[in-house]
Amino acid sequence: MSTHPAIGINPDWMSTGSSFEEELQGLIWRRVRLIFALGLGASLALFVVDNVLIPYRSFVSPLEPWRTEIWLMHAASYAIALLVVLFGRLRSVPLQMVAMWVTAFNIVLLIAGLAVLEPGREPHLGISLLLFTFAAFVPCRVAQTWLAGIAVTAVPAIYGLSYAFVPEVATFWAGRGGASAQIAALAWNTTGTAILAVVSVAISRNLYSLRKTAFKAERLGNYLIERELGAGGMGQVFLARHALMCRPTAVKVVRSTNGEGLALQRFEQEVRLSSTLTHPNTITIFDFGRTPDNTFYYAMEYLAGMDLQELIERHGPLPANRAVYILRQVCGSLAEAHSRGIVHRDIKPSNIFLTQRGGLFDFVKVLDFGLAKRIEAEGAAELTKTGMLFGTPQYIAPETVYGTDPADHRSDLYNVGGVAYWLLTGQPLFASANPVELIIDHVKTVPRPPSEVSEIAIPPVLDTLVMRLLEKKPDDRFGSASEVDAALREIASDDPWTKEQAREWWELHVPPEEMVITECA
Repeated sequence: MSTHPAIGINPDWMSTGSSFEEELQGLIWRRVRLIFALGLGASLALFVVDNVLIPYRSFVSPLEPWRTEIWLMHAASYAIALLVVLFGRLRSVPLQMVAMWVTAFNIVLLIAGLAVLEPGREPHLGISLLLFTFAAFVPCRVAQTWLAGIAVTAVPAIYGLSYAFVPEVATFWAGRGGASAQIAALAWNTTGTAILAVVSVAISRNLYSLRKTAFKAERLGNYLIERELGAGGMGQVFLARHALMCRPTAVKVVRSTNGEGLALQRFEQEVRLSSTLTHPNTITIFDFGRTPDNTFYYAMEYLAGMDLQELIERHGPLPANRAVYILRQVCGSLAEAHSRGIVHRDIKPSNIFLTQRGGLFDFVKVLDFGLAKRIEAEGAAELTKTGMLFGTPQYIAPETVYGTDPADHRSDLYNVGGVAYWLLTGQPLFASANPVELIIDHVKTVPRPPSEVSEIAIPPVLDTLVMRLLEKKPDDRFGSASEVDAALREIASDDPWTKEQAREWWELHVPPEEMVITECA
């Protein structure tokens, strides 16, 4: 699952579905249970080592009989805490507090045991294990700070009290230099513990922040982000999976620094319009939403295959019958949209995707109604003010340049003509790299017919159809996508592109692994 900064995933994404707090609850329950189980096992193991394998000691305290009781108190604290966690049904905060106080109890018990039974030993190893285990396993910044404070306070307090009230401890230090030696050791132990405490707090805070950032960076609503698929002017597209159904999904997101920005409004409009379309050649929208930081997203079906831009760049111009087969599906999608008053306004090769569905190859999906609008929608003028150009310069309809006449379904038909030209010739209508020159060409220049450009034979009737779609005046084009489809159907009747041909082409040119959509394990 990718979370590389180059992807630009916003770490503040939040939406419906499982929240970070809910994820944290499950994480804390598992981690606290693990800590207590490990603590219980370690206490019993160290009890055996301390009492069986290390019988000789240079210093024997009068409180030596308490050594066994101290180890049993360690083990008992973890055992009781483990039972509380397993059967107490505690929420995240009480779980954190139980883990903190049990760890604090064991730190104090460890320091007391060493101060009385083995005053010459430094407590740093045991304290560091307890502090760092808690920091690494329990994501709680506040509890770690309290725990660190308890450890730092306990060292001078317990060592000072043991020296003052346990004669044998005072005798031990008297043989090593007296009070000055004890004070030096106390300063060393306190300083070392303070350093460990500060480091443990820093680790805890960083790990907590990383967990929270990773959770939000990798999750958007009910969708787990895996990797980036592509990026455009209005946003990014990521491969994701539904958290519960594990369904592969493409999630498109757009951000706006201003929550009322036009880009965000257009994006939300795209989703609402697209979600009303049901034609099989139109991309299916599953879900959409907006996060508190105005990251708007929608989830759509994930497609394996290639768009028409990539298809021609990799494999060259298409035979006429295959181009007709693809264009008819595009017209079918647009016919439904136009019948509902929806204009795409950005039909281009990269927004037309070829895939396979249910054993049908060369299956078209029209993508990205990102500039779509409902012709009669109130307030549409607010989103399409005069002077604002919408579309891609290489495929922009002439009438949209002036802005005097509103773009309608015939603008989409002009774009279909540009796509047809690309499929048949492998070249765009106009080759200028300057966007302004491209726009001027669309307005004034008549392109050469496809048959004069392509090395592949193009039927005259198809040549005529494409040039009619590319007429400068909308009234000179076809009246509807359905009319274009009907004309293409007549052309296809002479030499149709068959399902078998489509299958053979895909099996020959596309590796099978590129078409497989893996499911969750």
